[in-house]
Amino acid sequence: MILKKYYKSILSFAFILFLCLMPGSETKKIMFFDFPHLDKIVHFGMFFLFSFALFIDLNNNTEFPKKKILLTVFFLSFFVGVITEIIQKYFIPLRSGDLLDLLADTAGYAGFLFVIYFIRKES
Repeated sequence: MILKKYYKSILSFAFILFLCLMPGSETKKIMFFDFPHLDKIVHFGMFFLFSFALFIDLNNNTEFPKKKILLTVFFLSFFVGVITEIIQKYFIPLRSGDLLDLLADTAGYAGFLFVIYFIRKES
């Protein structure tokens, strides 16, 4: 069953959708701390976790070589980032699509890649 095999990826994707697609008036209520660019840190963290979960699920459930898994993770992460920004810009009240958010999303993947590189280097 696909849900069972990919539950980490699905849950992290659902978490991203929940946070990115909630109305702008609601996002102010969940921000406990108020310092500049906190949203970029949140985007970085969400996409770091999504990339990590997707990597683990693909690694455990496919026979793809590691490079293909990493490319797949990148393209899916980037696609999710682009789509959420487009939806925010055009369909969510009081939200706007932001190129810097997409950059933070991509940096989350890059951070994941950095960690994977050092884990492999240590092994």
